[in-house]
Amino acid sequence: MSISTLPLSPSRKEPHAPRRLSVLSVTNILGQLGWPMFWTVLVLVLFVPTACFLALSVSPRLFAQGGSWFTLSAFQETFRGTTLQGMGDSLLVGVLSALGASAIAVGLSWVMQRTTFPGRSLWSIGIWAILLVPSYIIAAGWQVVLGRGGILSSVGLFSNGLQSLFFGPAGYVLVLTVRGVPFAYFAIAGSLAALGRSYEDAARVHGAGRLRTLRTIGPVLSPAIFAAMIIVFAESISDFGTAAVIAPGSHFPVATYSLYTALAAYPANFQIASVIGLMLVMSVGVALFIQSRLTRGRSYTVLSGRTRPAVPRALGGVGTIGACVFMVGFFLVALVVPILGGVGASMLTPLTTFSLSHLTLNAYHGIFSSTVFGAPISLSLKLALITSFLALVMGALVARRISARRSDVISKVLNVTLVGAIALPAIVLAAGFIFAYNLPILSSMGIDLYGTLIVLSMAYLAGSLPSTSRVLLGPMAQVHASLLSAARVHGSGVVTSWRKAVVPLLSTVLIWAWLFAFATTFLELPASELLSPPGMKTVSVAIVQVLNKSDMYRGAALSVVALGIDLGVVAAVLVAFRVFSPKGWRRIGARGL
Repeated sequence: MSISTLPLSPSRKEPHAPRRLSVLSVTNILGQLGWPMFWTVLVLVLFVPTACFLALSVSPRLFAQGGSWFTLSAFQETFRGTTLQGMGDSLLVGVLSALGASAIAVGLSWVMQRTTFPGRSLWSIGIWAILLVPSYIIAAGWQVVLGRGGILSSVGLFSNGLQSLFFGPAGYVLVLTVRGVPFAYFAIAGSLAALGRSYEDAARVHGAGRLRTLRTIGPVLSPAIFAAMIIVFAESISDFGTAAVIAPGSHFPVATYSLYTALAAYPANFQIASVIGLMLVMSVGVALFIQSRLTRGRSYTVLSGRTRPAVPRALGGVGTIGACVFMVGFFLVALVVPILGGVGASMLTPLTTFSLSHLTLNAYHGIFSSTVFGAPISLSLKLALITSFLALVMGALVARRISARRSDVISKVLNVTLVGAIALPAIVLAAGFIFAYNLPILSSMGIDLYGTLIVLSMAYLAGSLPSTSRVLLGPMAQVHASLLSAARVHGSGVVTSWRKAVVPLLSTVLIWAWLFAFATTFLELPASELLSPPGMKTVSVAIVQVLNKSDMYRGAALSVVALGIDLGVVAAVLVAFRVFSPKGWRRIGARGL
């Protein structure tokens, strides 16, 4: 008889001790509840708000906004007057911005990927900086340069013509073009870098000049160029930050500002706002359909085992000067002028000529000494920290589920949902929370979420989660399941397995995903403008409100402080990671930081 089969003597039985949940059992419970909890959150922050907002356009009675269960009257009212003009203006600005940003991105990609132009790492940082700076900050910077009482006015160069030009289609196209260049660049640069030299060499061997060679390789890059144009077009027609700065002082309405004014009116015209949102979503859908038709039935395969990598060519004297003028000119317009203009305007006494004696830090002293501006900064900082951590955790789970080798129906639905959420205009998604969580049925159940920080945080998460998951998708697909299995075999729980086996390998991309979510949330405007609780406002709302009062002096100072905090956190985290991260992480995961 083996020891395991011996009966246990009653006299040696131990008394029953109270059962306690161990760390492993808690981890197992969370693991079992993880996906149901995730799908619940996803439905609450993405599906429900979007569906409610778009359904309102045809069924106002469903949301106690009218007496009809189904009606198209709102469409008839929308397709006339300034509302129709705003939709047309948005389409025009979106097309022009897409063309301009894609053309600039092609030039940037060629200089960065195909030449030995010096300082490529520094220029790359500049592109990332443009990506992180919100459009309303760039618009505000140009406003304080060109507007009355701004930089040009202080040196006696104010021009009514330039001011009128900025507060019109030219201003929209300028800001949205430079804001869209990073999106187009990341779409084009990778394809251009992967394209070998064989096509160019073959064209040159057959006597083709530079223009003919460009016409030869252009069609090969067309999928990337079309993708860049679609991204910039979608970003432009759905942008609210530029409209919030330019639209109040112009006679050029755009769709996003028309949607906002419909919601801000008293009484609010929710159904008109819903129709405008539906039109924005359909516009992106039409653009995607056109792209699909243009690229259907064609092969763009260029990579094979025989592909020779392109060798960066050295620029001559004239080429170097031309590339330098192009690069410096672009970054001056996109980043340097608006930021330096904002800094200068914030230090210049209002309505005075430019002089060293007129420079002062009173605006900054007023910001840091007043709770009027301190509270918005503190609130945005707290919400951004919370949202970025939630977006990172949920984004990692989403990316892992989608990148699994055996993709199921749920993974496919999840992938399509997140891609659609990226194309969904931010102001439409934010407006959806008004209807989803302000329903009378919720109030009757004692659930009063609308007008609270909970709904605002949910909207922030809805805006950050799709992009965060897409950033993590590729790296998560490279993590083999055997790493987690080996950790589990050696006794590690789910959380410990991820912490020890996955996080060190993906530390770089995890840090960048968190930073991107933090930076975009801290200065987020559409959800903040529509969902900030009464008596509370975020830093982005405070900036726009001050600028709309024509107080460029304080508005510029607040913009500089907010942008400094945003980029300062990014720099501090990157430096801390390089200094304090484990040695193994620095050797494996910290490449590129």
